[in-house]
Amino acid sequence: MAENLRLTSDADREAFYHLYQYAFNNHDSPARRAFFMDRYQHGWIYGLHANQQLVSGLYSLPFQVNFHGVTYPMNGIGDVMSAPEYSGRGGAGKLLTAALQEMAAKQIPLSYLAPFSYTYYRKFGYEQVFNHTQHTIAAHDLPVIKPHDLSGTITRYGNEGLALVNDFYAAQPINQRGGVIRSEWWLHYLTLKHAWSVAIYRNADQQIEGYLIYDRQATTFAIQEWGASTPTAQQRLANFVTKHGTTFQTFSYEAPSETPLADLFENPYAVHVTTTPYMMARIVLLHDFLKQYPFTSDLASIRLAVTDATLPANQGIWQLQVTHGQVTCNRVTADLTGKSDLQLTIQQFTKALFGARSLASAWHYGQLTGDRTAAQRLDASLVHDKPALIDYF
Repeated sequence: MAENLRLTSDADREAFYHLYQYAFNNHDSPARRAFFMDRYQHGWIYGLHANQQLVSGLYSLPFQVNFHGVTYPMNGIGDVMSAPEYSGRGGAGKLLTAALQEMAAKQIPLSYLAPFSYTYYRKFGYEQVFNHTQHTIAAHDLPVIKPHDLSGTITRYGNEGLALVNDFYAAQPINQRGGVIRSEWWLHYLTLKHAWSVAIYRNADQQIEGYLIYDRQATTFAIQEWGASTPTAQQRLANFVTKHGTTFQTFSYEAPSETPLADLFENPYAVHVTTTPYMMARIVLLHDFLKQYPFTSDLASIRLAVTDATLPANQGIWQLQVTHGQVTCNRVTADLTGKSDLQLTIQQFTKALFGARSLASAWHYGQLTGDRTAAQRLDASLVHDKPALIDYF
């Protein structure tokens, strides 16, 4: 990069923390300082100064994600902030561009973030691909659940339970659709930030078959994660939840999926279901991402005119082909004026490659142009399960 915008000193760390408190209206406390500093030491930290003060900042956290069996490096962007007197001057955009350029230089093909504005981050090539579905039910509407198999056990833990279920979490198919591979440092950070409870179901052979991560709020039993690999585990954990029916007024579950669960209840009207946009994703290195992409079938040669105003290495006409599982991906030209089958932005390509929206659907809504049959042909070779992400950063 032409200008070094990374923050590395102890003074920078304290300045970043104070700006974070002010920008997000947070207040200092031993607990907040502990989880913030723990996260900070693992990040790539960026900042801008004016008049000897830090006025804009953000972090870029290195992760790995499981994308349908392929492990990709991914950097998560967070704490994008500016002092109010410097807001609107382009500082955050300058830092975000620098972070993306460093990711590209260090072969990080993906980036995720939680947006304060979808419009703003789309200008930098990010696109909304992850959704969450919130389910809420009153205690008096909880179903009666009578487990058929009582041979296994449920054990309650505090945050130490997160590490105990990490391998089980990683093995669940829903967490292999772009979900974070939770490293030891990230698990430690989560235990510092959250006062969660963990319930683990083990079968008669003491093998983990399911777990809950939940937050006991004042009047709400809030389920953060629910994983089960067998019907017995699902039933026993559901029974465990209903046993809290006299303690809490409301029960909620935020699922990393667009599929509502109301139909599983005797009275679906009793369940309030809301699907909301969650986090955004961006392909940082298109060539690297495509070369490892888990194509579901072979693909005859296709030409794609991809626009990417922020990362020019992604822009141009790409020739893509998959033969006997081998991916050939070459940028034919850096300009966009040559012959191509489809013309689309990096955002629309991201949505399609993640399984969030098919190219044919995007074509129908006018979000890309070109040959509809080419869109359908490429769609047939892409992953079809919707992406899923639990973690937040």
